[in-house]
Amino acid sequence: MSLFLALGACASASGPVPQAELPPTGAITYLPPLAEVTLVTASGQREPQSDSSETARINLANALSNAVPADAFDQSDEGQERAKFLAIKLEEAAVNPGPVQTSEVDTPEHLVALIQVRFDVESSASKLLQGGLNLMFGGVPGPDGIDQTAQIALFAQGTDDLVWSRTFVAQDPRTPDDAERLINELIAASSQDTEF
Repeated sequence: MSLFLALGACASASGPVPQAELPPTGAITYLPPLAEVTLVTASGQREPQSDSSETARINLANALSNAVPADAFDQSDEGQERAKFLAIKLEEAAVNPGPVQTSEVDTPEHLVALIQVRFDVESSASKLLQGGLNLMFGGVPGPDGIDQTAQIALFAQGTDDLVWSRTFVAQDPRTPDDAERLINELIAASSQDTEF
């Protein structure tokens, strides 16, 4: 019984950011993508994987630089710092959600896009434990709180106010092909062209 309580305690506590239906119109400057790869153990502990996170970040940045014009991708040190700052704002918005603008009249002419990917990898011991539980009890789900999400958020250029956000199930950003597919999906979602 305590095993089930421990697995249930691993659930993520933060709520989603409100999501507008359509992205706003305006020129978009993309910031360097942020990536966090974490190993989730059988006990539900999270172990950051810095090498895998760096590989994922590089793959996402390479895919983004191939997908958008050079002047639409701010790869500078300032861009890196701004991405980290906006990620904190986005986390605060998830905890204390407020209204998200959807009116084109209120939308700024220039937007800044933040892409962040969280990719949890379940350890082999965790998979083995889940397999054993599945054999004994049938249909037991894996540990709660496995986070494999990709989020793109648009902020107003001058004020850094959150304007629009969308979250997707992430493909594995540690592989270049999956990172490229993921970036293309996120860019298409944030595009003003509704045919995407």
